[in-house]
Amino acid sequence: MKPIIEKRKQFDSIFLYISIFKLVKSYLVLISDEEGMGIGTVTLGIPPIIENMKTSSASHQIFGVQSKILSKIIVEKISSYLKEPVLLLLFLKHIKEDQEVAKPLMELLKEALNEISQK
Repeated sequence: MKPIIEKRKQFDSIFLYISIFKLVKSYLVLISDEEGMGIGTVTLGIPPIIENMKTSSASHQIFGVQSKILSKIIVEKISSYLKEPVLLLLFLKHIKEDQEVAKPLMELLKEALNEISQK
């Protein structure tokens, strides 16, 4: 399986990596602070069900205990943007606090989603 998007971004001394794979009517998103991806926190995001209404995405934590809020925010943003279910594997081994990586990670995510929409 080949990713439709692979990006990396450096901030301070930390690199962030994102790979997005297109599955049948869904996406698999891998985010890590290492080039070798791990499983980490696994979250499922489901897009808003009613089109053209201001409803929010739903997310379900499958397993993992670290970065629960960050993974929820990320998966809901991606599933709303792509309008498809998204399975997120967020593996942040070297990050102690979510807030230290949140802004650069959201910038990287925005770049990746913009790239997908241009394809």
